[in-house]
Amino acid sequence: MSKPKESFLPPLWVLSSVTLVGLFWLAAQLRELVVLLVIGYFIAYAIDPILSKLESKGISRGIGFTLVCVVVVGLVVLIGVTALPTIVDEFHKLTANLSRYIEIGRERLGPYWDKIIAALPIPSSEEQDLADTVARLPQMLSEVNGEAIKKVFATIGGTLLQGYNKALALVNIALLPFIVYYLALDLPKIHSTVVGLVPLTRRSKFVSVFREIDTYVSAFVRGQAIVCTILFVLYAIGLGLVGVDLWLLLAAISGFGNIIPYVGFLIGIILSSLMALVTFGDISHLLWVWGVYGVVQALEGTFITPRIMGESVGLSPLVIILALFAGGQLFGLLGIFLAVPAAATLRVLARSSYQWVLAR
Repeated sequence: MSKPKESFLPPLWVLSSVTLVGLFWLAAQLRELVVLLVIGYFIAYAIDPILSKLESKGISRGIGFTLVCVVVVGLVVLIGVTALPTIVDEFHKLTANLSRYIEIGRERLGPYWDKIIAALPIPSSEEQDLADTVARLPQMLSEVNGEAIKKVFATIGGTLLQGYNKALALVNIALLPFIVYYLALDLPKIHSTVVGLVPLTRRSKFVSVFREIDTYVSAFVRGQAIVCTILFVLYAIGLGLVGVDLWLLLAAISGFGNIIPYVGFLIGIILSSLMALVTFGDISHLLWVWGVYGVVQALEGTFITPRIMGESVGLSPLVIILALFAGGQLFGLLGIFLAVPAAATLRVLARSSYQWVLAR
């Protein structure tokens, strides 16, 4: 009886580890291409339900993609002709006059400031500290100006684009529609191929985990875009009816800033309160602005987000914030796009691993 041949291959875990390290190294070397493919995949992933719906009605995915592009281009042109120029002009106006707006708001709020402080339930031991803080507040606010804001945006942009070849940016933008087109056509085949690589004994479990990940990621990618758009419209209507200056820009900041939980709301309500004082100079309009934000936030929390994204996307706001900041800090633009899907994937995998350990 002959001896079985000895295998000179290293263990499977060694091969897997070396393969993963090699893939990470290759992705780092081809960062621009990887970012382009990731962006293209997420766009194709976002419109896939529409293409699948059209395909079920006898319309091919190629023609469906063309119809989606026509609608999207039409909306972009409409927004570019109507809202975008106004938002850009209002942004320049805000950054150029922010210091003056802060000074005007401070002067008009002055008569009410002492009454507000006196009405707060503050222990006597902390009154002096609060008084010192309030006294320094105008000086601190006066240092906030348009140039400071522009420097902040420039710093953030430089950090996110660090390590990327800016000369290839225009080429990548030109290639993006073609990448999205071919990914959108073959997305079901790509997913089927990935599933086919899994052994039959593990395939049902893999499909179950994959579907759960897809539920969380789709809830964020597609749902968050719809929620942000609805919030923008509601804020625009509310602030427009109140009549505050720069209302369209403030609505855009408050609505689309919701992609990072609470950030859009906090920045929006602060700027909107300031512009209410600058525009009208009375407390009544300030209260109207707060009422707009209160109503929209109530609708967002009780109806809009639960209806569109489900009762839970599986990730808390804190996890989303930390994932976005960590992803941007570690991997720049690629990290921003992969942060939430990666967090959702890790959550599902961790829970599945925990259940597997308990079942052992």
